[in-house]
Amino acid sequence: MTRHPSTVLVWFGVLGGAVAWAAQFVAGLAFTFAQCNAPPGRWDLPVQRWQSGLAIAGIVVGLASIAVCVRLYRQTRDVDHAAETERLGKGTPPPVGRINFLATTGLLVNVLALSIMIMTAIGAPFLRLCQQA
Repeated sequence: MTRHPSTVLVWFGVLGGAVAWAAQFVAGLAFTFAQCNAPPGRWDLPVQRWQSGLAIAGIVVGLASIAVCVRLYRQTRDVDHAAETERLGKGTPPPVGRINFLATTGLLVNVLALSIMIMTAIGAPFLRLCQQA
Protein backbone atom coordinates (compact mmCIF):
# COMPACT_ATOMS: atom_id res chain seq x y z
CA MET A 1 0.00 0.00 0.00
CA THR A 2 1.69 3.14 -1.19
CA ARG A 3 -0.73 5.78 0.06
CA HIS A 4 -2.88 5.59 3.16
CA PRO A 5 -6.58 6.41 2.76
CA SER A 6 -8.05 9.18 4.82
CA THR A 7 -9.66 8.31 8.13
CA VAL A 8 -12.95 9.76 6.92
CA LEU A 9 -12.94 7.40 3.91
CA VAL A 10 -12.24 4.39 6.12
CA TRP A 11 -15.05 5.26 8.52
CA PHE A 12 -17.44 5.97 5.64
CA GLY A 13 -16.66 2.48 4.40
CA VAL A 14 -17.37 0.98 7.81
CA LEU A 15 -20.45 2.97 8.86
CA GLY A 16 -21.93 4.37 5.63
CA GLY A 17 -24.58 1.70 5.10
CA ALA A 18 -25.56 1.46 8.77
CA VAL A 19 -25.94 5.23 9.14
CA ALA A 20 -27.93 5.38 5.88
CA TRP A 21 -30.24 2.64 7.16
CA ALA A 22 -30.69 4.38 10.52
CA ALA A 23 -31.48 7.70 8.82
CA GLN A 24 -33.91 5.99 6.46
CA PHE A 25 -35.63 4.21 9.35
CA VAL A 26 -35.98 7.31 11.56
CA ALA A 27 -37.16 9.51 8.68
CA GLY A 28 -39.69 6.89 7.58
CA LEU A 29 -40.96 6.61 11.14
CA ALA A 30 -41.29 10.39 11.39
CA PHE A 31 -43.26 10.53 8.12
CA THR A 32 -45.55 7.76 9.37
CA PHE A 33 -46.14 9.55 12.68
CA ALA A 34 -46.87 12.79 10.83
CA GLN A 35 -49.41 11.04 8.62
CA CYS A 36 -51.11 8.80 11.18
CA ASN A 37 -50.94 10.70 14.48
CA ALA A 38 -51.80 14.19 13.26
CA PRO A 39 -55.39 15.44 13.25
CA PRO A 40 -57.20 14.31 10.09
CA GLY A 41 -56.50 16.45 7.06
CA ARG A 42 -53.47 18.17 8.59
CA TRP A 43 -50.87 16.15 6.71
CA ASP A 44 -51.39 14.47 3.40
CA LEU A 45 -48.09 12.71 2.79
CA PRO A 46 -47.45 9.96 0.26
CA VAL A 47 -45.72 7.87 2.95
CA GLN A 48 -45.11 4.81 0.76
CA ARG A 49 -43.37 6.92 -1.88
CA TRP A 50 -41.26 8.62 0.78
CA GLN A 51 -40.33 5.24 2.26
CA SER A 52 -39.31 3.90 -1.13
CA GLY A 53 -37.37 7.05 -2.01
CA LEU A 54 -35.53 7.05 1.31
CA ALA A 55 -34.73 3.36 0.90
CA ILE A 56 -33.36 3.91 -2.61
CA ALA A 57 -31.19 6.79 -1.38
CA GLY A 58 -29.94 4.59 1.45
CA ILE A 59 -29.22 1.77 -0.98
CA VAL A 60 -27.08 4.11 -3.09
CA VAL A 61 -25.09 5.17 0.00
CA GLY A 62 -24.79 1.53 1.10
CA LEU A 63 -23.48 0.45 -2.30
CA ALA A 64 -20.93 3.29 -2.26
CA SER A 65 -19.85 2.22 1.20
CA ILE A 66 -19.45 -1.39 0.07
CA ALA A 67 -17.38 -0.24 -2.91
CA VAL A 68 -15.07 1.68 -0.57
CA CYS A 69 -14.69 -1.38 1.67
CA VAL A 70 -13.92 -3.66 -1.28
CA ARG A 71 -11.28 -1.23 -2.53
CA LEU A 72 -9.70 -0.89 0.91
CA TYR A 73 -9.76 -4.64 1.47
CA ARG A 74 -8.09 -5.34 -1.86
CA GLN A 75 -5.40 -2.78 -1.12
CA THR A 76 -4.66 -4.17 2.33
CA ARG A 77 -5.14 -7.92 1.99
CA ASP A 78 -1.38 -8.57 2.12
CA VAL A 79 -1.03 -7.42 5.72
CA ASP A 80 1.82 -9.87 6.41
CA HIS A 81 4.09 -7.89 4.11
CA ALA A 82 3.67 -4.66 6.06
CA ALA A 83 6.58 -3.33 8.09
CA GLU A 84 6.63 -4.30 11.77
CA THR A 85 6.29 -0.69 12.92
CA GLU A 86 3.30 -0.23 10.63
CA ARG A 87 1.60 -3.35 11.96
CA LEU A 88 2.07 -2.13 15.50
CA GLY A 89 0.81 1.34 14.63
CA LYS A 90 3.98 3.22 15.52
CA GLY A 91 4.42 6.38 13.52
CA THR A 92 2.05 5.75 10.64
CA PRO A 93 -1.49 6.96 10.10
CA PRO A 94 -3.73 4.19 10.49
CA PRO A 95 -1.90 0.87 10.29
CA VAL A 96 -2.59 -1.37 7.32
CA GLY A 97 -3.83 -4.17 9.58
CA ARG A 98 -6.42 -1.88 11.13
CA ILE A 99 -7.60 -0.68 7.73
CA ASN A 100 -7.94 -4.31 6.61
CA PHE A 101 -9.93 -5.21 9.73
CA LEU A 102 -12.24 -2.19 9.35
CA ALA A 103 -12.76 -2.93 5.65
CA THR A 104 -13.73 -6.53 6.45
CA THR A 105 -16.08 -5.35 9.20
CA GLY A 106 -17.58 -2.76 6.87
CA LEU A 107 -18.29 -5.39 4.25
CA LEU A 108 -20.28 -7.45 6.74
CA VAL A 109 -22.15 -4.52 8.31
CA ASN A 110 -22.97 -2.86 5.00
CA VAL A 111 -24.29 -6.02 3.37
CA LEU A 112 -26.66 -6.52 6.31
CA ALA A 113 -27.81 -2.87 6.25
CA LEU A 114 -28.20 -3.01 2.47
CA SER A 115 -30.40 -6.10 2.67
CA ILE A 116 -32.66 -4.39 5.24
CA MET A 117 -32.97 -1.30 3.03
CA ILE A 118 -33.79 -3.45 -0.02
CA MET A 119 -36.53 -5.25 1.93
CA THR A 120 -37.94 -1.86 3.00
CA ALA A 121 -37.89 -0.54 -0.58
CA ILE A 122 -39.73 -3.62 -1.81
CA GLY A 123 -42.19 -4.00 1.07
CA ALA A 124 -43.16 -0.42 1.92
CA PRO A 125 -45.44 0.18 -1.10
CA PHE A 126 -47.53 -2.88 -0.21
CA LEU A 127 -48.31 -1.94 3.41
CA ARG A 128 -51.53 -0.24 4.40
CA LEU A 129 -51.15 3.08 6.17
CA CYS A 130 -52.19 3.79 9.74
CA GLN A 131 -53.43 0.29 10.52
CA GLN A 132 -53.26 -0.69 14.19
CA ALA A 133 -52.34 -4.26 15.04
